[in-house]
This record gives sequence, structure tokens and C-alpha cells, in this order.
Amino acid sequence: MIRRDALKNLGVLTGGLSLIPYACSLTPEIIFSNLPNIKKEQQDLIGWLCNCILTEDFENFPTPEIRQNFVLTQVNECLSEVEISEFLFGFENFQLALSPNKEIKLEELAPNEQLKFLTLQFEGKGVIADFLGVLKKYSLLHFVTSENYMKNYLKYEFIPGRYLGNVAI
Repeated sequence: MIRRDALKNLGVLTGGLSLIPYACSLTPEIIFSNLPNIKKEQQDLIGWLCNCILTEDFENFPTPEIRQNFVLTQVNECLSEVEISEFLFGFENFQLALSPNKEIKLEELAPNEQLKFLTLQFEGKGVIADFLGVLKKYSLLHFVTSENYMKNYLKYEFIPGRYLGNVAI
């Protein structure tokens, strides 16, 4: 009996270890309370769009979080329920404008086709342009609130009131 249990446990362990690479992802999926239907793939698409609007420069302008997480956190926490529903509706229409049956992904297009598609969507009017406008607004906010930009370009001091000590009057 003990051998059978040992063989059974060995089989379960081997099967579990063979499935781990398929079940685990290196980057965890973040679930936002007001955006529960946005899955990892869609979060990556939003991050890619944000980087197309304004590319990230980690060397010169380091930030504590990546732009995709910042933008989605801002959308989740700062927009009202009506604005969030308009954002999600615009995102859905953006995906349908690219491919009605969602077979084509934006990353699979050639760079000039991507630029042409995004330019047409930005120049258009409607929910897709509003969706891209929200992404642009929060992408810019992510950039201008980086520490290096605020210190070196805006000459912003994080601690108010500089203390100069012994100064002749």
C-alpha cells in the first residue's frame, strides 16, 4: 500500500511540476477595483499605447512605477463611474476599430501602419479619441511628476522653504 501511495504522490508531483511553467506568469496581473474586466493582455495594450503616445525613459526620468500601472491606477481612482464606463466603451471601440473579430493585434502591424492607425484615431472624433485623450493626459502626468523632471526642469523643491543658515543681511 505504501508503494502505491508513493507512486501516486510521485505522479501528482511530476504532473504539477510539468504544468507550472504554463500556469505561472513572471509578471502578476493587477486587478483594479473599478476596472475588473481589464485583463493582463488588455493592460499590456494600454501600456503599449501609452508608450506610443510618450515613450518612457527610465535612465533620465526614473519613476517608482511603470506608466501602464500609473495610468490605470489614475483611471481607476480619479474618474467617476460615468467617465470609467466611457473609458471602457472607448477602449472596446478602439479594439473593434482595429479588428472587428479581434484577430489582429496592434503590435503585429508594421510600425508605419501602427502610426497611421493611431493618427487616424487621434484625429477622429468620438469615444475612441476621448479614450486616447485620457491615456495622453495621464501619460503626460506620469512624466511631469517624475522627480528628475521636477527638480531639473521645473526647479521644484520637494521640501518647502530653503534654509540658508548664516546669511549676511
